[in-house]
Formats: sequence, structure tokens, C-alpha cells
Amino acid sequence: MKKKARVDIRRLDEKKMRGSLEDSLEALGIDRIVKSGDKVLIKVNATHFHYLPGITVTPELVFHFVKILRDKGCKVTVGEGDLQRVSAECALEGCGIEKVAKKAGAKVKNFCKDKMVNVDLKGDYFDFNKYKIPKSYVDCDVFASMPVFKTHKLTQVTLTLKNHFGCVPDDLRLKYHGDIDRVLADFCELLNPKLVVMDGRIGLESDGPIAGLPKKLGLILTSTNAVAADAVACKIMGFDPKKVKHIMTAHKRGLGPVATNDMTLTGERIKDVKDPFEKANQDTISNMEKWISPHPTLSHLVYRTFFKPAKWASWRYRTFTGYKQAYIKRIKETGLWDDYENLFR
Repeated sequence: MKKKARVDIRRLDEKKMRGSLEDSLEALGIDRIVKSGDKVLIKVNATHFHYLPGITVTPELVFHFVKILRDKGCKVTVGEGDLQRVSAECALEGCGIEKVAKKAGAKVKNFCKDKMVNVDLKGDYFDFNKYKIPKSYVDCDVFASMPVFKTHKLTQVTLTLKNHFGCVPDDLRLKYHGDIDRVLADFCELLNPKLVVMDGRIGLESDGPIAGLPKKLGLILTSTNAVAADAVACKIMGFDPKKVKHIMTAHKRGLGPVATNDMTLTGERIKDVKDPFEKANQDTISNMEKWISPHPTLSHLVYRTFFKPAKWASWRYRTFTGYKQAYIKRIKETGLWDDYENLFR
């Protein structure tokens, strides 16, 4: 009989972060998942070139996760793929993830610069017999994912499954947004994540995945299954996972449950930690992005050729409409960011 997916929800003690993480991983039965000598590949969420809580995973949490795995005798690699704005190296260094990962004993890798191979797997969108993927995905014994509780203007939420979008070895992966539900399901099947460590210390609501608002949540969620992790996170954030298309696409492919009755839940009860997130904005610029992203040619033109002037123009427009001023006012009200100007550069 197939074992139920396990999900653990825990309040994160910032002064004892390692202890909170260890307790959560023990509840999953981590000793049954990783063994001494295992090669563990961790995909972190490093979607920006500068660390702001809620946009990228907390570096300290990465340090403790790597250290726990290293103390168990695992060989650990932490990685990210190139972004259309900056390289993976720039993001990992700028967010402080490279430094802490190496300090804890991990290697750090840009997936897009890895050796590329084919594997015998035909997905719904990608035929991996023909579409090459980084060799690290094949060589690891355990693939682990470190997403953040965030909203997303194109997909409602960006959690574990959406974190794997960074595993597509193409810095202009936005061109796949028109088929992102199938793409994410394909990569979930390919990667088969056995460990999820979702950072809920501070999440991001409103216009995620970058220009949103930080939200103090104070949680950590771990799981043995990506779909189950995302379904539970959605419920905590006030979203219905059955209405999030990429989650349901992966579920219908048999990649994980969305009903809590089909999971083993430990730690805090969902109803006790539920804290609804503000949904992504629907202003003119956001709606334009939703229209552009699914079209490969337009995506290439805007994000590869005219990204900087387009970003400048969009924030000029948002200044004219009063959106930017209201956004900065709300950032200040959270008291969680005091250095946010690079969001507009």
C-alpha cells in the first residue's frame, strides 16, 4: 500500500530555528527519507538579486536545513536556475544563500550551467527523451524543495510546484507560462521531490512573486509531497487549492493529494494557523503581464530585449496613477522592509 503524504505545520521559533526545523523533519520521518551518503539536491527560491524577507527563502533556514542533512552524512547541493533579469549566481549571492549554503557544507550550482542529459520520461508537455535537463536532477538520491508562502499575479500562489519552474533550464522560461500547469506537472513527475521545507517565517501577499507586501506568518511547513504541501499551504493562506489550476493538474496526474483526509497531518491544526493572504493585484500593468507572458514571441521581445525600459515605464505609469506611492506607504506600514528601492530598478 502506498504511504500517505505527510505534512507537518509548525510555529517557527526564530531564536531556535534549527530546533523548529528538526522537530518538523522528525515528524515527517526524515531518517526514512535520507540516509548517510545520499546526494541531496535542494532547489531554493531565489527569485531576486537582493534579500527581502518574503521574496526569497530565509538564508538562515537554508543554513540549518543543509547543516541537518550534512550532520546525517548527506552530500548536499543547493541550486537555482537563471532568471530573465539576472543570473542564478547573482541571485544566490545577492540573497545571501550562496554564503550560508557553503558555510554549512553544501555545493552551490546554477542549474542552467550543468551538464545536460536526456531521460526516459515523456511528460504531457515535455518529452524528456528529447528535451535535455540538468544532470544533477538525475544524479541526486533525494530532491528537496525550499519554497516560500507567496502569492503570484499569474498563478494565484507560488509555493512548491511553482518553485520548480526555476528548474526549467531556460532563463526565458516565462514563455512557458501559457502551458505552465502542464509544465509544472511534468517537472514534478521528473524531480519527484521527497522533502519540502516551506518558509513561512515571512510570506508575501498581494502582487507577488516580487512586488508584493511582506506578511509575518511565523510558520514552517514540511512535507514528503509537493502537491500535498501546496494544498495545505493554500488553505492556510485562504486559497482553495481546487481552484488553483497547476495544483489540480498535478493532482489529476496522480502526483499528490489535495484533500487533507488523504494526508497524514501533524503539528498545528490548519484552522489554528490560517491567516488569509491578500490576492494579487489586478491593475493595468499586472493585467498586461498576464496577457504578455503566455505568448513566447511577446515574452521574448519584452523580457529579453526591452525589459529594463519596460520596467522603468511601468513604474513611471504606476507613479502617475498613485499606485507606487500607495504601495510604498503599505510597505512602511508592515515594518518588515526598510530597503526596497531596488524593486523599482
